[in-house]
Amino acid sequence: MVIAKPLPAHVLSPITQLLGYLAWFVLLLCIARAVWVGGQLAIRLYREEAIEGLLGALLGAALLGSANSIAIAVLPT
Repeated sequence: MVIAKPLPAHVLSPITQLLGYLAWFVLLLCIARAVWVGGQLAIRLYREEAIEGLLGALLGAALLGSANSIAIAVLPT
């Protein structure tokens, strides 16, 4: 059985900073997608058409929220 040693601080710090930037970028994309789908919803409701895509944006935001917990569990400090 191999026991993993914690990563040194000089290695872990840039990784966590990069993951933080990536999380903000993905959250920004989720917000932009939700705004885009909201505009489509308004237009398509006016035309009495179907709307799809909002669920994908919400699932992306939920995945991002759970990714923080997963990263904390995988990367020991």
